[in-house]
Amino acid sequence: MNRLEVARLLRKESGFVLLITLLIVLLFVVIIFEIDFQARADRRAAGNFRDDLAAYYVALSGITAEKAILEDDQKNAGSTDYLNELWAGTSPPFPIGDGTASGHITDERGKFNLNSLLDHPTLTTDKINAFKKAQLERLFELLLVDPHLVDPIIDWIDIGSDSEQYGAEDETYQVLKFPYSTKNGPLDTLEEILYIKGITQDIYQTISPYLTVYIADGKINVNTADFMILQSIDRRIDESTAKSLMENMPYSNVTSFCDALGSAICRQNTPFKNFFDVQSSIFSIVATGTVRNTSKTIHAVWDRAKKQYLYFKVE
Repeated sequence: MNRLEVARLLRKESGFVLLITLLIVLLFVVIIFEIDFQARADRRAAGNFRDDLAAYYVALSGITAEKAILEDDQKNAGSTDYLNELWAGTSPPFPIGDGTASGHITDERGKFNLNSLLDHPTLTTDKINAFKKAQLERLFELLLVDPHLVDPIIDWIDIGSDSEQYGAEDETYQVLKFPYSTKNGPLDTLEEILYIKGITQDIYQTISPYLTVYIADGKINVNTADFMILQSIDRRIDESTAKSLMENMPYSNVTSFCDALGSAICRQNTPFKNFFDVQSSIFSIVATGTVRNTSKTIHAVWDRAKKQYLYFKVE
């Protein structure tokens, strides 16, 4: 091999070595960028997890603070619960650690209990409560919702398999793409009604602020009842009457409420006093915790008498 060929071969080898070197350098650069990107992503994820967890505990502290307000009311307030008390309404944001918490309380007894549509004298039979059915139909009318939707709600919770006039039993739900059966029992959470025929998300958003499933005896606290709830009691309670009833709150007992309402309505509704109350023990508490750009909201239903949660959801 002459000198020229040797030089040419050396140039080829050096070019190949240079190419390999460049590829190795490029590979290292890619690896370094990947490590840096992953490290940044891990830091962001760790930061998000940290803030998520912190926001949850701030929200939980908000729930605890609202519960303390309810406990203080129970110990120091009178024998009635009404909307001008400290617990009612929204608490202003207050600092907790690195975040802020805010919350509000509503009385579940100020709402209509869907489970009160039925009387349950035994475990094998039930009976529609005519007074409560008529009240819920009026409430739906006031909210511009089809009152016939009361029938499928009854069919959902009643024990029998016979459908109401505008109702729906198993045969309606079994033909759906994802079939299921009616519950044939009391509702445990309000969200369950989204499974019921005709209850769309929009309708749910309209009616849910006025409904509950947590009051065992189904009584409504007339001192915390919403304007619409008061109107739904009887067709003769018009807008001005409902406003007058609210202006005269709080009522010391159901008799004084009945007197303000008028003896005609109370007299014609014999069990009237059995459906109402002036005290409450079950409350909804919503608290939001915010840490930097992260927020967590807790929705809870608290039984003040039994000191236990009936519902607890984190969003």
